[in-house]
Amino acid sequence: MDVFLSSITQFAVELLVIVIGTLLTVALNKVRVYFNTLKQKDELGIVDAITDLMVEYTEKELKGKKGIEKRDFAVEKAIAILAEKGITVSKDEVIAGIENGVNKINKNKIEK
Repeated sequence: MDVFLSSITQFAVELLVIVIGTLLTVALNKVRVYFNTLKQKDELGIVDAITDLMVEYTEKELKGKKGIEKRDFAVEKAIAILAEKGITVSKDEVIAGIENGVNKINKNKIEK
């Protein structure tokens, strides 16, 4: 009887370790996903801020230049600044951010 009780106890302990390990793995995975989501949101905010600043900077630096030349200048500067911060963003995303920044500036001009 003692051997039987010992086997059942060992099985119960092993089962408990497996269940707790599985629950901890799931919980840690959820935490990792949550922090990755926060990191992405933070990076998107940084990209938005940098592209907006580059639009304002470009408008001041390249007065009298054509739109495409300004856009390309702003895109190159924004990508360089983001790369310095360790944020890798595609050129298309930066172009979209620059165009969004131009729209914000134009909207502010209309409202004033």
